[in-house]
Amino acid sequence: MEYPEIAAVRHLAASASRSGLLESYAAKYEQCRHDEDFASYVYCSEILAAVTFSVTAAAIGVVMLSGLYAGGTISWTDVAYPVVAGLVVAAATFYLRLYAISSLRNYRGALIDANAIHAVGLMLAMAGYNVPLKRMLLNLSNLDGVYGKDIALESAYALSLIEEDGMDVISALRLAQSTSPSAVWQELLIGIAAVYNSGGSLHEYLQGRYAALADKKALEVRRYNEKVQGMSSVYLSVVGIAAIFIAIINLVFNMAGMLTGNVLVWIDALAVVPAGSFMVIKILHSAYPEARP
Repeated sequence: MEYPEIAAVRHLAASASRSGLLESYAAKYEQCRHDEDFASYVYCSEILAAVTFSVTAAAIGVVMLSGLYAGGTISWTDVAYPVVAGLVVAAATFYLRLYAISSLRNYRGALIDANAIHAVGLMLAMAGYNVPLKRMLLNLSNLDGVYGKDIALESAYALSLIEEDGMDVISALRLAQSTSPSAVWQELLIGIAAVYNSGGSLHEYLQGRYAALADKKALEVRRYNEKVQGMSSVYLSVVGIAAIFIAIINLVFNMAGMLTGNVLVWIDALAVVPAGSFMVIKILHSAYPEARP
Protein backbone atom coordinates (compact mmCIF):
# COMPACT_ATOMS: atom_id res chain seq x y z
CA MET A 1 0.00 0.00 0.00
CA GLU A 2 1.42 3.37 -1.00
CA TYR A 3 0.62 6.51 0.95
CA PRO A 4 -1.07 9.36 -0.96
CA GLU A 5 1.86 11.68 -0.18
CA ILE A 6 4.38 9.28 -1.70
CA ALA A 7 2.14 8.75 -4.73
CA ALA A 8 1.91 12.51 -5.19
CA VAL A 9 5.69 12.89 -5.04
CA ARG A 10 6.13 10.06 -7.54
CA HIS A 11 3.61 11.69 -9.87
CA LEU A 12 5.44 15.01 -9.53
CA ALA A 13 8.75 13.29 -10.33
CA ALA A 14 7.25 11.59 -13.38
CA SER A 15 5.82 14.88 -14.64
CA ALA A 16 9.07 16.74 -14.01
CA SER A 17 11.13 14.07 -15.81
CA ARG A 18 9.01 14.60 -18.94
CA SER A 19 9.06 18.40 -18.77
CA GLY A 20 11.09 20.59 -21.04
CA LEU A 21 13.17 21.89 -18.12
CA LEU A 22 14.72 18.47 -17.51
CA GLU A 23 14.68 17.24 -21.10
CA SER A 24 18.42 17.71 -21.59
CA TYR A 25 19.17 15.93 -18.31
CA ALA A 26 16.92 13.03 -19.34
CA ALA A 27 18.98 12.58 -22.53
CA LYS A 28 22.23 12.70 -20.55
CA TYR A 29 20.82 10.26 -18.01
CA GLU A 30 20.10 7.76 -20.78
CA GLN A 31 23.73 8.05 -21.85
CA CYS A 32 24.81 7.06 -18.34
CA ARG A 33 23.17 3.62 -18.83
CA HIS A 34 21.66 3.41 -15.34
CA ASP A 35 19.36 0.52 -14.48
CA GLU A 36 16.59 2.73 -13.07
CA ASP A 37 14.63 5.14 -15.24
CA PHE A 38 14.99 8.91 -15.09
CA ALA A 39 11.67 9.38 -13.28
CA SER A 40 12.94 7.22 -10.40
CA TYR A 41 16.15 9.26 -10.27
CA VAL A 42 14.16 12.50 -10.08
CA TYR A 43 11.96 10.95 -7.36
CA CYS A 44 15.04 10.07 -5.26
CA SER A 45 16.38 13.59 -5.84
CA GLU A 46 13.11 15.11 -4.60
CA ILE A 47 13.15 12.93 -1.49
CA LEU A 48 16.77 13.86 -0.76
CA ALA A 49 15.98 17.55 -1.29
CA ALA A 50 13.03 17.28 1.11
CA VAL A 51 15.25 15.61 3.72
CA THR A 52 17.91 18.31 3.45
CA PHE A 53 15.22 21.00 3.68
CA SER A 54 13.85 19.46 6.89
CA VAL A 55 17.28 18.99 8.48
CA THR A 56 18.46 22.51 7.59
CA ALA A 57 15.25 24.20 8.74
CA ALA A 58 15.19 22.17 11.96
CA ALA A 59 18.85 22.91 12.74
CA ILE A 60 18.42 26.66 12.26
CA GLY A 61 15.18 26.55 14.24
CA VAL A 62 16.93 24.85 17.16
CA VAL A 63 19.68 27.48 17.12
CA MET A 64 17.10 30.27 17.12
CA LEU A 65 15.14 28.67 19.98
CA SER A 66 18.28 28.19 22.04
CA GLY A 67 19.00 31.91 21.61
CA LEU A 68 15.44 32.69 22.71
CA TYR A 69 15.83 30.57 25.85
CA ALA A 70 19.11 32.38 26.57
CA GLY A 71 17.24 35.67 26.78
CA GLY A 72 17.23 36.76 23.16
CA THR A 73 14.30 37.83 21.06
CA ILE A 74 12.89 36.61 17.76
CA SER A 75 10.92 38.81 15.41
CA TRP A 76 8.32 37.58 12.95
CA THR A 77 10.72 38.13 10.08
CA ASP A 78 13.26 35.82 11.73
CA VAL A 79 10.82 32.93 11.39
CA ALA A 80 11.39 32.97 7.62
CA TYR A 81 15.12 32.29 7.98
CA PRO A 82 14.83 28.50 8.52
CA VAL A 83 12.40 28.19 5.61
CA VAL A 84 14.52 30.25 3.22
CA ALA A 85 17.73 28.46 4.22
CA GLY A 86 16.03 25.08 3.86
CA LEU A 87 14.76 25.96 0.39
CA VAL A 88 18.22 27.13 -0.70
CA VAL A 89 19.89 23.94 0.53
CA ALA A 90 17.15 21.75 -0.98
CA ALA A 91 17.48 23.50 -4.36
CA ALA A 92 21.26 23.11 -4.22
CA THR A 93 20.90 19.42 -3.40
CA PHE A 94 18.52 18.84 -6.30
CA TYR A 95 20.82 20.73 -8.69
CA LEU A 96 23.88 18.77 -7.55
CA ARG A 97 22.02 15.54 -8.28
CA LEU A 98 21.33 16.80 -11.80
CA TYR A 99 24.92 17.99 -12.19
CA ALA A 100 26.12 14.51 -11.23
CA ILE A 101 24.35 13.20 -14.34
CA SER A 102 26.30 15.55 -16.62
CA SER A 103 29.53 14.80 -14.81
CA LEU A 104 29.11 11.03 -15.10
CA ARG A 105 28.08 11.30 -18.73
CA ASN A 106 31.16 13.36 -19.61
CA TYR A 107 33.45 11.04 -17.66
CA ARG A 108 32.02 7.96 -19.40
CA GLY A 109 32.53 9.65 -22.76
CA ALA A 110 36.15 10.47 -21.93
CA LEU A 111 36.88 6.89 -20.88
CA ILE A 112 35.31 5.47 -24.04
CA ASP A 113 37.23 7.94 -26.21
CA ALA A 114 40.48 6.96 -24.50
CA ASN A 115 39.99 3.20 -24.94
CA ALA A 116 38.18 3.17 -28.29
CA ILE A 117 41.37 2.55 -30.28
CA HIS A 118 41.95 -0.74 -28.46
CA ALA A 119 38.38 -1.88 -29.08
CA VAL A 120 38.65 -0.94 -32.75
CA GLY A 121 41.90 -2.89 -32.95
CA LEU A 122 40.14 -6.00 -31.66
CA MET A 123 37.25 -5.50 -34.08
CA LEU A 124 39.74 -5.07 -36.94
CA ALA A 125 41.42 -8.35 -36.02
CA MET A 126 38.07 -10.13 -35.88
CA ALA A 127 36.96 -8.56 -39.18
CA GLY A 128 40.05 -10.08 -40.77
CA TYR A 129 38.59 -13.51 -39.96
CA ASN A 130 35.08 -12.55 -41.12
CA VAL A 131 33.63 -12.57 -37.61
CA PRO A 132 30.00 -11.32 -37.67
CA LEU A 133 29.27 -7.93 -36.14
CA LYS A 134 27.02 -9.37 -33.46
CA ARG A 135 29.84 -11.64 -32.37
CA MET A 136 32.18 -8.65 -32.24
CA LEU A 137 29.78 -6.77 -29.98
CA LEU A 138 29.33 -9.86 -27.81
CA ASN A 139 33.08 -10.24 -27.37
CA LEU A 140 33.49 -6.57 -26.47
CA SER A 141 30.65 -6.77 -23.96
CA ASN A 142 32.46 -9.62 -22.19
CA LEU A 143 35.83 -7.84 -22.05
CA ASP A 144 35.02 -5.12 -19.53
CA GLY A 145 38.21 -5.94 -17.62
CA VAL A 146 40.30 -5.29 -20.75
CA TYR A 147 38.70 -2.36 -22.57
CA GLY A 148 36.71 -0.90 -19.69
CA LYS A 149 33.16 -1.45 -18.49
CA ASP A 150 31.90 1.58 -20.40
CA ILE A 151 32.80 0.16 -23.83
CA ALA A 152 31.44 -3.20 -22.70
CA LEU A 153 28.19 -1.52 -21.67
CA GLU A 154 27.85 0.34 -24.98
CA SER A 155 28.50 -2.88 -26.90
CA ALA A 156 25.97 -4.78 -24.79
CA TYR A 157 23.40 -2.04 -25.39
CA ALA A 158 23.82 -2.16 -29.18
CA LEU A 159 23.68 -5.96 -29.09
CA SER A 160 20.50 -5.92 -26.98
CA LEU A 161 18.79 -3.68 -29.55
CA ILE A 162 19.47 -6.31 -32.19
CA GLU A 163 18.79 -9.51 -30.29
CA GLU A 164 16.23 -8.50 -27.65
CA ASP A 165 14.36 -5.66 -29.34
CA GLY A 166 14.47 -7.29 -32.78
CA MET A 167 15.87 -4.27 -34.60
CA ASP A 168 17.90 -4.62 -37.76
CA VAL A 169 21.63 -3.94 -37.55
CA ILE A 170 21.54 -0.51 -39.21
CA SER A 171 18.66 0.82 -37.08
CA ALA A 172 20.20 -0.60 -33.89
CA LEU A 173 23.58 1.00 -34.58
CA ARG A 174 22.01 4.36 -35.37
CA LEU A 175 19.99 4.30 -32.16
CA ALA A 176 22.99 3.17 -30.11
CA GLN A 177 25.18 5.95 -31.48
CA SER A 178 22.52 8.60 -30.85
CA THR A 179 22.50 7.75 -27.14
CA SER A 180 26.24 7.25 -26.69
CA PRO A 181 28.23 9.75 -24.57
CA SER A 182 31.36 9.29 -26.71
CA ALA A 183 31.90 11.16 -29.98
CA VAL A 184 34.47 8.57 -31.08
CA TRP A 185 32.08 5.70 -30.44
CA GLN A 186 29.30 7.55 -32.28
CA GLU A 187 31.51 8.01 -35.35
CA LEU A 188 32.47 4.35 -35.24
CA LEU A 189 28.86 3.12 -35.14
CA ILE A 190 27.76 5.58 -37.82
CA GLY A 191 30.55 4.34 -40.09
CA ILE A 192 29.71 0.69 -39.49
CA ALA A 193 26.03 1.38 -40.21
CA ALA A 194 27.02 3.15 -43.44
CA VAL A 195 29.18 0.19 -44.46
CA TYR A 196 26.31 -2.23 -43.85
CA ASN A 197 23.90 0.02 -45.71
CA SER A 198 26.16 0.35 -48.77
CA GLY A 199 27.52 -3.20 -48.74
CA GLY A 200 31.14 -2.03 -48.34
CA SER A 201 34.05 -3.74 -46.65
CA LEU A 202 33.92 -3.63 -42.86
CA HIS A 203 37.59 -4.63 -42.66
CA GLU A 204 38.72 -1.67 -44.78
CA TYR A 205 36.60 0.75 -42.79
CA LEU A 206 37.92 -0.51 -39.45
CA GLN A 207 41.45 -0.36 -40.79
CA GLY A 208 40.99 3.30 -41.71
CA ARG A 209 39.39 4.11 -38.36
CA TYR A 210 42.21 2.36 -36.50
CA ALA A 211 44.85 4.36 -38.39
CA ALA A 212 43.01 7.63 -37.67
CA LEU A 213 42.63 6.79 -33.97
CA ALA A 214 46.28 5.77 -33.76
CA ASP A 215 47.36 9.17 -35.07
CA LYS A 216 45.02 10.89 -32.65
CA LYS A 217 46.29 8.77 -29.77
CA ALA A 218 49.90 9.63 -30.58
CA LEU A 219 49.03 13.33 -30.51
CA GLU A 220 47.19 12.96 -27.19
CA VAL A 221 50.10 11.08 -25.62
CA ARG A 222 52.55 13.76 -26.77
CA ARG A 223 50.34 16.51 -25.32
CA TYR A 224 49.94 14.55 -22.10
CA ASN A 225 53.70 14.16 -21.74
CA GLU A 226 54.12 17.89 -22.27
CA LYS A 227 51.51 18.54 -19.58
CA VAL A 228 53.28 16.15 -17.21
CA GLN A 229 56.54 18.03 -17.72
CA GLY A 230 54.79 21.35 -17.14
CA MET A 231 53.00 20.14 -14.02
CA SER A 232 56.26 18.64 -12.70
CA SER A 233 57.92 22.05 -12.98
CA VAL A 234 55.00 23.72 -11.21
CA TYR A 235 54.95 21.01 -8.53
CA LEU A 236 58.66 21.35 -7.80
CA SER A 237 58.44 25.16 -7.85
CA VAL A 238 55.41 25.46 -5.57
CA VAL A 239 55.39 22.40 -3.31
CA GLY A 240 59.16 21.85 -3.23
CA ILE A 241 60.12 25.46 -2.56
CA ALA A 242 57.24 25.79 -0.08
CA ALA A 243 58.65 22.83 1.88
CA ILE A 244 62.09 24.45 2.04
CA PHE A 245 60.58 27.82 3.00
CA ILE A 246 58.49 26.27 5.79
CA ALA A 247 61.57 24.44 7.13
CA ILE A 248 63.49 27.74 7.21
CA ILE A 249 60.61 29.53 8.97
CA ASN A 250 60.43 26.70 11.51
CA LEU A 251 64.17 27.05 12.18
CA VAL A 252 63.92 30.84 12.58
CA PHE A 253 60.99 30.52 15.00
CA ASN A 254 62.92 27.95 17.03
CA MET A 255 65.96 30.23 17.24
CA ALA A 256 63.74 33.14 18.31
CA GLY A 257 62.08 31.04 21.00
CA MET A 258 58.66 31.49 19.43
CA LEU A 259 58.29 27.80 18.63
CA THR A 260 59.56 24.52 19.96
CA GLY A 261 60.04 21.40 17.92
CA ASN A 262 59.28 20.90 14.24
CA VAL A 263 55.55 21.63 14.19
CA LEU A 264 55.60 23.52 10.90
CA VAL A 265 57.71 20.83 9.26
CA TRP A 266 55.23 18.16 10.33
CA ILE A 267 52.33 20.25 9.02
CA ASP A 268 54.13 20.58 5.70
CA ALA A 269 54.90 16.87 5.52
CA LEU A 270 51.42 15.71 6.55
CA ALA A 271 49.24 18.36 4.87
CA VAL A 272 50.91 20.62 2.30
CA VAL A 273 52.87 17.99 0.34
CA PRO A 274 50.08 15.35 0.25
CA ALA A 275 47.47 17.98 -0.71
CA GLY A 276 49.67 19.35 -3.50
CA SER A 277 50.45 15.86 -4.79
CA PHE A 278 46.77 14.92 -4.79
CA MET A 279 45.82 18.04 -6.76
CA VAL A 280 48.49 17.37 -9.39
CA ILE A 281 47.37 13.75 -9.76
CA LYS A 282 43.72 14.74 -10.21
CA ILE A 283 44.60 17.39 -12.80
CA LEU A 284 46.69 14.94 -14.82
CA HIS A 285 44.06 12.23 -14.56
CA SER A 286 41.30 14.56 -15.75
CA ALA A 287 43.48 15.61 -18.69
CA TYR A 288 43.98 12.01 -19.80
CA PRO A 289 41.52 9.54 -18.16
CA GLU A 290 43.21 6.48 -19.65
CA ALA A 291 46.45 7.23 -17.79
CA ARG A 292 46.76 6.01 -14.24
CA PRO A 293 49.17 8.42 -12.53
